[in-house]
Amino acid sequence: MVDLFTRHAVGLLERFLDDLTSQPAPLAHHRTVMAGVRAALVAHLSPHSPRHGDPATLDLALGWAEELAGLADERGLFSSDGNLSSPPDSCFSLNDLGCALALLRAHPGGDPALVRLEEQLTGIATRALPALVAGGVHTPNHRWEVAAALVRLQHLHPDALARAEEWLAEGVDVDADGIYSERSANYAAHVSNPCLLVLSELLERPGLAEVVHRNLHTVLALTDDDGLVETVLSRRQDQHAGYPVGAFHLQLRRFALLEGCAECAAAAAPPERWVQDPAAGAEALAAALLEPRLDQDVVAAPPAPAPDGRRVLAAAGLVVQRRGSVRTVVYGGSDVPALGRVCSGAAVNPTLLRLRAGRAVLRSVRLSRTFFGLGPFRGTLAPVGPDGPLVLEETVRAGYSQPLPPAARRHDGVYPLGFEGRYAAAMDFPARERDEVELVTRMEVAPLDDGLRLTWTSTGAAAPWSLELCFDPGGTLEGVQPLDRPGEHLLTGGWGSYRHGGDRIDFGPGRPPGPGCPVGYHPGEAYTFLGGTDALGGPRVHLAGRGPGRWYLDLRPRPESR
Repeated sequence: MVDLFTRHAVGLLERFLDDLTSQPAPLAHHRTVMAGVRAALVAHLSPHSPRHGDPATLDLALGWAEELAGLADERGLFSSDGNLSSPPDSCFSLNDLGCALALLRAHPGGDPALVRLEEQLTGIATRALPALVAGGVHTPNHRWEVAAALVRLQHLHPDALARAEEWLAEGVDVDADGIYSERSANYAAHVSNPCLLVLSELLERPGLAEVVHRNLHTVLALTDDDGLVETVLSRRQDQHAGYPVGAFHLQLRRFALLEGCAECAAAAAPPERWVQDPAAGAEALAAALLEPRLDQDVVAAPPAPAPDGRRVLAAAGLVVQRRGSVRTVVYGGSDVPALGRVCSGAAVNPTLLRLRAGRAVLRSVRLSRTFFGLGPFRGTLAPVGPDGPLVLEETVRAGYSQPLPPAARRHDGVYPLGFEGRYAAAMDFPARERDEVELVTRMEVAPLDDGLRLTWTSTGAAAPWSLELCFDPGGTLEGVQPLDRPGEHLLTGGWGSYRHGGDRIDFGPGRPPGPGCPVGYHPGEAYTFLGGTDALGGPRVHLAGRGPGRWYLDLRPRPESR
């Protein structure tokens, strides 16, 4: 009898191959082509596949392998999304290629088509390896992607293993909480974790697998009741939306089945949390062909309710707290205060709090300030105790430049172009004295018997502020005044509430905005000068005022089942 998960994986594999064969030939992207080669090979080799032993399926693999060879450049490398002749982008395909070669070595036979496929793939890898051994990377996770490919293919180049060891000698970029330096669920699931597991197995270094295991336990602690991993802390593209925990499913299965981890088993067993990506079917079946202990279902005790308490990820500035069906996330780990700018590769999400009461979800609390276009509040989390209030703090400064001193003046009026920290101009900023204007903001999130109290203070400049509560779509707002912008509302007094089914979140008291106080979220000049924004959609409620001063708002979660 075929296990339930194996049937699921076979279904994913069939969907993937059906999708590829329905696309016009040739396939456009090297990663898609190589994924097709591996999928067709797995379908041919796996006894669970309806295509087991099918010559036509093997012909697909041979045709795609020929297509892949034609996509390589003169260095044997591939290009992706503007990254030309890219060692790391090539390794996404070459790791799949290394897996395919391992499958061919593990299942030798006299089939001439299999021999020909191995020759094709070996030729592609051999042409690429000199550039991989000499080439560089872009991002932290690329080091492990390249190292894994080099170790998989070390039998084809004398210097491949030594080069992989150079990357590994830098040390794995993981903190004490099991979070990689990019803080990304996406890149942990699809790059760092699988590559470190390959390196752990092939180099016989169990410490690398333990890094992955620790990361998985933290991922589970960051997963909400909808199966989404918290990503507000991420430094990559996934920082603006939760990431499905199912992307980690094969890794959770591995630690459940091979190492007997009960926590991973409880997360891997429920079918609703199984991986759904069609490309993962080939990965799962390939892993079972290479390690037969993975060819079985995960059996786990019925999942226990998520434990109450507070989890602090200090290095990332994140606190997750749960009490029954109420879940609170407080975030103060933005990179913007340290970098002084919004940029790719940085944690820039200005969400400071999320609150969930069953199906009623306050997706984001943000605080805008009208202060020289420097954008919303991105506070840094102060040291956290086992309980009590959480504090976020931020100081921002802007200024006005004084006239140049006589020695720095030029008769032609031509001065160096420079960046002042907020904008660029040909003003020779370093030679000028500067009158600074400062704004200090402090946000405290304190527990109440029936919820939370947000208390924020503003000192320094008399800057207007606007607090935004953004809720998930699907519920109903009450007690608020609609604005003329779709989805936006104002709480001018009393209490408002957001209801979803029998669950609700109450919030208040409101206040009328002061004169001349803009109402609504503003992303800052870093976005608006390009015509962009990081504003959220969905039902939103605003409060507005002007500093300096002190204000508070209470949030009262009321889940139907507590």
